Amino acid sequence: MELKRHPEGHLRRMTRRCDRLVNSWLTIAGILFAVFAFAVRLLDDYPIYVDGLFSMATAGYFDQAAGIDAVLDRLMVKSQQHVPGYFLLLHVWGKLVNWSPLALKLLSVFFGIASLALIYRLGRSLISREAGFLATTMLASLAFYNIWHLPIRMYTMFVAAALLLLWLYFRALRSRQATRAELVPLCLACILFAYTHIFSLAMLCALGVYHVFFVAKTRRWFLISGAFLVAGLAFLPWLRILIQGTAYATGRAEQAINALDSLDLLWAITSLGINASHLFLLLFALAAARALKRDRTAIALWVILLVTMAFYVIVNYELGVIDFPRTRYAVIVFPLMILLLVKGLEALPRRKLVLIGILVFWLASGLLFQRRVGAGQFVRSYNTLPIHLVERHLQDDFLEGDLLTGWSDGLNLYFESVVYSGVADFYFAKHGVDVAIEHSYELGKSDDDSIAAMLRGKLNGHERVWLVYELDKSERYETIWQDALHSQFERCRTDDDIQNVSIMLYRRSSCD
Repeated sequence: MELKRHPEGHLRRMTRRCDRLVNSWLTIAGILFAVFAFAVRLLDDYPIYVDGLFSMATAGYFDQAAGIDAVLDRLMVKSQQHVPGYFLLLHVWGKLVNWSPLALKLLSVFFGIASLALIYRLGRSLISREAGFLATTMLASLAFYNIWHLPIRMYTMFVAAALLLLWLYFRALRSRQATRAELVPLCLACILFAYTHIFSLAMLCALGVYHVFFVAKTRRWFLISGAFLVAGLAFLPWLRILIQGTAYATGRAEQAINALDSLDLLWAITSLGINASHLFLLLFALAAARALKRDRTAIALWVILLVTMAFYVIVNYELGVIDFPRTRYAVIVFPLMILLLVKGLEALPRRKLVLIGILVFWLASGLLFQRRVGAGQFVRSYNTLPIHLVERHLQDDFLEGDLLTGWSDGLNLYFESVVYSGVADFYFAKHGVDVAIEHSYELGKSDDDSIAAMLRGKLNGHERVWLVYELDKSERYETIWQDALHSQFERCRTDDDIQNVSIMLYRRSSCD
């Protein structure tokens, strides 16, 4: 006689399998490896943008023989609104590993992987082993955060340093007695965090509020306070530089005009932190219910999150420094949001099966957000002509005096900094090639005749012209460029070796 399988027994077996999967270190290692492999595969897909080029120049890319003192000098004299932590590490990384742009991008990737490992450790120690897995999975698939694994900027380091500080703080707070082995790493982590980004002040203020008003004043409290005090004293030498840089950071009229108002800023940060799916707001309500029931972890996370957010809102209200693309300044908020979402998941019934559905929905929301919004709104080189691939493809064919022309949606090739001369010079000056790639946004302000007249002026004096453009961009500009070129030049060559990019060589004389 065949025995019927009881559905509850099947459910228990599924639950045990889920438990083994969640609690296995191999699962976490697999997530870290998958993110690393995905990021490495994309390392060469995008050119260096102006911010990345600034990082490279500040760290010493253009004077590799210089030392750390040159990095500090560049920041103190030319970029006083920045703190030196990331640039010093990038300098050391370039010296030890390689100064190539691809090698420099890897530093951001490694900090991204470190942030995933740290949120696992924090979630596991603060909430549960299962929470560590959930937090890691959700941060690994947070669409907005994944954008910052590739630019040569400090944002993945910013998150990793924040998570390291939080983990060491709560470890010291929950130990029976705060020992030197706990206090010294906590102090060093606080210094590292403070020197990573100017907006580290947001979370440092939040930790201060929590520590002063919500933690019992025991001997351990005073020892941890002493560690924070030492870290604050270590930051004082750079505080004077930051104060001097405030005028620059707040003096750009265009940025102030585009700055988000308080409600828009709160909504933008919240949306980015939940993969733009507002159904996840329900989990915040469940996490708030946990806090109202005096769950210490929920209270701590809510206090730190709310004070951090309030800091961003107040600073932006007073100084007008954050527009939509600069919501990246608030990237340290997202791990706190994810930990609260995970805390809310604890309140759900039959959690094992529900969690699978929620994680699938989270992943789908991230993919949809990536498709709908696109990384190009935050990093311009993600939505532009792959100029680095064009340069690499044509480097042996260029002749001095050639002109490279076309149009682009995202990359500003002519933005010049006090530290470097511009993206176009970075890629093409060594070939003696002039660059006249126009920005589609600026072109959109002019009629066809004005654009054609401008283009004819740029063509004068050039014997050879390379026309480069993406095939799926505006046909309007394609017609204008080709009409102008065909009136004076003969087309001698057409390449399509770079996917979705057309490259044509025109000569004023015969191609023969």
